[in-house]
Amino acid sequence: MHLERRLATSLCSALVCLAASRAHAQPQPLPAPAPAPAPPVLAPPEALPPPAPLPAVAEPEPAPSSPAQAPSESLEVPDLEGNSPPKRPTAPVARGGRAPRPAAPVDTRPLGPIRAQRRLAITGELGWNGLAGFGAVLTYNAHPHVAFDLAGGFSLLGWKTGVRARYNILTGSMTPFVGVGFNATSGLGEFTSDPKDDPHADADAVPFTLNVKASYLVQYTVGFDFLHKRGFNMVGALGYAHLLNDNNIELLEGKLTRDERRAVDVIFKGGLVISLSAGYAFE
Repeated sequence: MHLERRLATSLCSALVCLAASRAHAQPQPLPAPAPAPAPPVLAPPEALPPPAPLPAVAEPEPAPSSPAQAPSESLEVPDLEGNSPPKRPTAPVARGGRAPRPAAPVDTRPLGPIRAQRRLAITGELGWNGLAGFGAVLTYNAHPHVAFDLAGGFSLLGWKTGVRARYNILTGSMTPFVGVGFNATSGLGEFTSDPKDDPHADADAVPFTLNVKASYLVQYTVGFDFLHKRGFNMVGALGYAHLLNDNNIELLEGKLTRDERRAVDVIFKGGLVISLSAGYAFE
């Protein structure tokens, strides 16, 4: 009996050991990986309150005479809460960093007569018994109604100088005038005329020699004076020149015919005055 129990017990032990060895021999299955955690869901951001409106600032009206200024490029951030101190006004700065120059004041006063603006004039004259003959005239407009002329040039009586005072009737650009002047010439000296050189000479003409001396004349003229606002000046004169010294011509040799004497009187004894001059008047 004891032997059977011992055999049965041994057999059971052997079976248990065999089953345990087989169980250890088989691989154990790996545990399943844990699922990845879901990403956290962020709550939507709260809506920010809209910024407070900027306080309205009245723009100063620009001065009528100052030029338009470019808006200043300021980098300052306005205070939205309205607690910043008031800004100090700054002068506007033009583009390029340079302050604009103040506009020049406009002179609205009337300009006055043209001869009060342009007092000094230089003209060139060409004429017969004129103030300069063939030469230059310097004019000084002392007053819109009064002008003085100083002349110098050459004529048939030799080198010539002259002075004249004129009264302008009007004060505009064009005015008539009356004038009185004085001329002095140097004379030509001796010269001889031979009728053989003149095919139209009289048959009874003979050679003669004249001595042309210095001459002094007074002239009385009327005319016009035109002075443009740009400075162009033109003067025309018509009148008579009276010889003060009648002995300015001396016959040294020969004899003068009637026509020759008449020609000498016309050329050397004064008479008709006609002249025209043009030039520029300075401010």
